[in-house]
Amino acid sequence: MTDLLLKGGRVLDPSQDIDAQLDVAVTNGAISQVAPDIAPDPDTRVIDVAGKLVTPGLIDLHTHVYHGVNQTGVDPDLAGVYAGVTTVVDAGSAGCYSFGGFPEHVVPNARTRIVCMLHISRTGLSYQPELSRREDIDLEETVRVILANKPLIQGVKIRAIGPAVPVMGVEIVKLAKQAANETGVRLMVHIGDRSINDEGRTITHELLPLLESGDIITHLFSGNAGRILDADGKILPEVMDAQQRGVFLDTAHGRQNFSFDVARSALEQGVEPRSISTDLTIPGRLNTVHSMVEMMSRFLALGFSLEDVIRMSTVNPASALDMEDTLGSLAVGREADISVLEEATGNWLFHDTEGATITGDKALSPILTVRSGEVFTAEWGPRPWGWLPDTAD
Repeated sequence: MTDLLLKGGRVLDPSQDIDAQLDVAVTNGAISQVAPDIAPDPDTRVIDVAGKLVTPGLIDLHTHVYHGVNQTGVDPDLAGVYAGVTTVVDAGSAGCYSFGGFPEHVVPNARTRIVCMLHISRTGLSYQPELSRREDIDLEETVRVILANKPLIQGVKIRAIGPAVPVMGVEIVKLAKQAANETGVRLMVHIGDRSINDEGRTITHELLPLLESGDIITHLFSGNAGRILDADGKILPEVMDAQQRGVFLDTAHGRQNFSFDVARSALEQGVEPRSISTDLTIPGRLNTVHSMVEMMSRFLALGFSLEDVIRMSTVNPASALDMEDTLGSLAVGREADISVLEEATGNWLFHDTEGATITGDKALSPILTVRSGEVFTAEWGPRPWGWLPDTAD
C-alpha cells in the first residue's frame, strides 16, 4: 500500500534525466513509483505539489553542525530537513580529540542524515587558529578515530591557511593526505586565507598536485589570498590539472569565501564547479549564507540552468561521497529522500562576501522535505520575511 503520494509536481531528477510533471509514491520509506496520475490507496497521505519542484533530497556538502558543542555549530535539522535538505556534511568541526559528541549526541538526535569530515587538527574548530604547529596534529589518533567511526566519517578536512602555513608549509596538507590514505577516505581542503594580504605566503599552488581523484577542494571561488586566480587574473594551471584528473570542486560560500568576480572569471576560463554548498554556521545563516536554497538561487543568477543547479545539489555531491548508489536520485527502490521546492520570479539581489552584488529573476525556497519517507514542513526561514533573498527594487 502506498503511504505517501506527492501529486502533480514538476519532477526534476538529473540522475535519471527526468524533467516532467509526475507523481511520486512512497511505500515503507522507499520510493515505490514515479509516474503520471498514480492512484492513491484509501489510506494514502496525498500532498498536492502542483506548481512545485520535486527533486532528489538536497545534499549540502559543507556545513558546520556540531550544535551544542562548537559555538557556531548550527542545529543539523535547521540546516537540513526544515530547510529542504536531507543530508548535511559536517566539514571538520571536530578533530580526533573532540569527535565523540557526534555519534553520542548529535547524530542520534537529528532527523537529517549527517556525514562527517574529521579535521586534521586534534581539536577541530573548538578554537581558532586550530593549526599553529606540528603538535596540533595527532596523526595516529586521527587514523584511529576515523577507522572506529566509518561510515559516519567519510573524509579528512584541513584548512590550508593560518599560522601553520609559514611554520610548516605544505607539510600540513601532506599529513592530512597521509591520514586520508591510511584510512581509505577522501581529503577536503579549504583554500582562501583572509588573514593575510596577497604578499603573504599561501600554499594553494603547492597543495593542488597532492590531490587525487575524489579529493575535494572547497571554497573554490574564494576572493582571499590563496585563491585559484594568479595576480593577473589567470587560473592557476594546477587548478585545471586537478579538475582534469578528477579532483572534486566544491563552491562553499561561507562568511568570507565567495567572490562573484572570481566565479565569473573562473567560469569563463573553463573551471567547472561540481557542487553548491553553504559552509553554514549560526552567524552565517543570519548574515551572509542564509540557506542552501539561497546558494542555489545565486548560481541561477550566475547563469546556471535549473537542471545544473539541482544536479550540483543532489547527484554530484552524492558522487563526491561515493554514495550515488543510495543518495541523489528518485530511482524506484531508493530510500525516499525528496525535496519539494518553489521557484519564485522577482528582481532578486544577491551579495557575495566581498561587497559585490548581482541580480537574478529566479529564487528557490523550500516547501517540504521527505526524509526516509517522513514528511517535514519547512520552517519560517532565516530572514525576517522568510526564505526569499533581498529584492533589488
